[in-house]
Amino acid sequence: MKKYFVCSDIHGFYEEFRDSLNEAGFDKYNPEHVLIVLGDLFDRGNKPWEVYQFLVHIPKERVILIKGNHEYLLEKLVKRKFPLDHDYTNGTYGTLVALFKDPELERIKWINDHKNKIPNEILYIQSYDHFYHIQAQLYRSKKINQILKWLNSSSWLNCYELGQYIFVHSFIPLKVSEELYGEPTKYEYFSDWRDCQDEKLWELSTWNCPYQFYLQGLFDEELKKGKILVCGHWHTSAFYNDLLYKDDPDNQLDIHTQNPIFKSNKYPGLIGLDACTVLTKKVNVFVINEDELKF
Repeated sequence: MKKYFVCSDIHGFYEEFRDSLNEAGFDKYNPEHVLIVLGDLFDRGNKPWEVYQFLVHIPKERVILIKGNHEYLLEKLVKRKFPLDHDYTNGTYGTLVALFKDPELERIKWINDHKNKIPNEILYIQSYDHFYHIQAQLYRSKKINQILKWLNSSSWLNCYELGQYIFVHSFIPLKVSEELYGEPTKYEYFSDWRDCQDEKLWELSTWNCPYQFYLQGLFDEELKKGKILVCGHWHTSAFYNDLLYKDDPDNQLDIHTQNPIFKSNKYPGLIGLDACTVLTKKVNVFVINEDELKF
């Protein structure tokens, strides 16, 4: 009997990812074990290459990969070839550094290696030439190009449906019904979202807070069919604190230590998985046995 292991938002924390899978009982060599990852594999943690290597060495038929907003961020940064502020705050630039070298550290090393060979008045100017040389190499390193080729392969999906479960990074794609200054301010459900070919709508679906859309009734039509949304993207302590314990401060969860899987009879069509690994050092793993699926 097949067993599905579902996780999300690994963010480059390889050891934490492996430890959580081991704790859940996942065996990469067991033909009955299938891994489903709901996006955001990289950024923030310093072992993106190890995460990539682990996943590509699982047989393709036993790993399902859903694209998250951080996959889009990584693709855009490499295409742009220069970082913006959000590339630093989201850890995307740090992923490139982890896959190659840190240009600033290389610049400091270059200064130390040349400070007795080059006059001080030009030492620091030339050190920035070295900095920009290393930074340019970030965007064409062997590792990042290998990962980008993988991200653009058929291994990646926008969502995956299995029995009663709809697996996404954050939410299903929605139609934008209102905008302000070019930014979406209102959305609406559309019944043929599964056949959506608009990549911009799929990318938008990876960004917003899933339980806020759920509360707005934008998953109601799927609820009527008995569907359950399984998502990552938003740390689960917020699910608990905003949905269950909003008026109960004694039960509020601490984002730094408490981000368990969100499941509640009060919201039967919603399961949240993001453990905020950067703080908790844990990846939530939701396990589904094949005989629990309803088709």
